[in-house]
Amino acid sequence: GLHNHHPIKPFITSNNSNPVEDEDAVALTCEPEIQNTTYLWWVNNQSLPVSPRLQLSNDNRTLTLLSVTRNDVGPYECGIQNELSVDHSDPVILNVLYGPDDPTISPSYTYYRPGVNLSLSCHAASNPPAQYSWLIDGNIQQHTQELFISNITEKNSGLYTCQANNSASGHSRTTVKTITVSADVPKPSISSNNSKPVEDKDAVAFHCEPEAQNTTYLWWVNGQSLPVSPRLQLSNGNRTLTLFNVTRNDARAYVCGIQNSVSANRSDPVTLDVLYGPDTPIISPPP
Repeated sequence: GLHNHHPIKPFITSNNSNPVEDEDAVALTCEPEIQNTTYLWWVNNQSLPVSPRLQLSNDNRTLTLLSVTRNDVGPYECGIQNELSVDHSDPVILNVLYGPDDPTISPSYTYYRPGVNLSLSCHAASNPPAQYSWLIDGNIQQHTQELFISNITEKNSGLYTCQANNSASGHSRTTVKTITVSADVPKPSISSNNSKPVEDKDAVAFHCEPEAQNTTYLWWVNGQSLPVSPRLQLSNGNRTLTLFNVTRNDARAYVCGIQNSVSANRSDPVTLDVLYGPDTPIISPPP
């Protein structure tokens, strides 16, 4: 006889509504169970991607996500195929618990002058949002995301720790920042992203540390101020010096300096070791 098709709106059940990132698996099942039916799945309105972390049961009715990540939230939809059409479920979104990631303390200054205000903010990616605590030299100060101290003195130098805690997973992470309060600028140092660059191929970025407020940054090469060259670029408030396409002639002594209204200081020189050659051999004596 003729079949009247009564559409069945499927729905998704989950065995874990709040999975923890990198720890839990989630099984999504398309209901109801119907014999000899084709089940279909979509994630983010696309057909399922090929991934070793996605597994379908033999009848396609259950989709398992192994070790979920924060990128697996979905939405997920399942469908039941019938002769004429596909009946879709409502979308389901996973509430993946993750983090906290390592907290970031801003601003990035590590050196302050006396008399200014110290205002630090902490952020760590987390679901649910992280709860924050501040410690100074290991002693808890307050349970806030921001830390503010007005009119600081040398006594406020120390280790500033932000702790981020995820109440749902129980995970916590900390970041420690050393802050120095001093009228005199510290002796700077140079850090580099490439200590043995290759000639005509590599660029080198020198950074003058530390990052300080209301401070002027200066550079010298072989005791001279920087030459004007399209291959030399200053950035980041003159704190970063980049050499593009290094040559063997760039193997010189680089010095950075910092100064404020009351004092100045220079770094020890850093000499670049440029790898080059072999050049075309010269045969001597000439034939």
